[in-house]
Amino acid sequence: MRVIALLLVYVASIYAGQFDKVKITPEMSYIYVYHKGKAVKVHRIQDTKNKLTGEYASTYRPNQDIQPIKMHKDIQTIGEVELLYFMKNKVNKKKGLLVDLRPKRAYKKESIPSAVNIPSKTKNNKAKVEKILKVLGAKRLEDGSLDTKRVMDVAFYCNGLWCNKSSEFIKTFLELGYPADKMLYYRGGFQMWKILGFTTVTNQ
Repeated sequence: MRVIALLLVYVASIYAGQFDKVKITPEMSYIYVYHKGKAVKVHRIQDTKNKLTGEYASTYRPNQDIQPIKMHKDIQTIGEVELLYFMKNKVNKKKGLLVDLRPKRAYKKESIPSAVNIPSKTKNNKAKVEKILKVLGAKRLEDGSLDTKRVMDVAFYCNGLWCNKSSEFIKTFLELGYPADKMLYYRGGFQMWKILGFTTVTNQ
């Protein structure tokens, strides 16, 4: 049913992208993703004079260092275009999950469409982490090891280039045995998403 609905939305707006002034790539003007059961058009703000305001317009963050492009030798770091393909080809098909690691208050105010919220501090709660692993398809065996043969692909993001929430959470998952090739690190995070004028949603 979801596939049919998404197809209808696509057909209805097939010509809309031709008139977009601000594109994502020369070939891509927008995509549709599901967020809490509703199709959301993800594109860039068309007002070429639009300027960023609010928290994510700031260039300084106290006690935060810029994160390296490669947070771990086995983890793939991705940009916006790769994230969009992940949302379209993995999240929409329930083969992947986009995780917002920011605090719940920030997520409720605004997030990337299709993202689910797992506050980074959750990594310190063993019971909650086990539940998350189970949702992602991992299975805890009797000997204590983790069976990850059927786990989902996961893309993590947090506040931005200066935020370590994603890298720390990914390190925790690696220590627990989650496969590195099943995790993606969107280093730009919410600040870069905002800077590029992409669609956001509220989660009240």
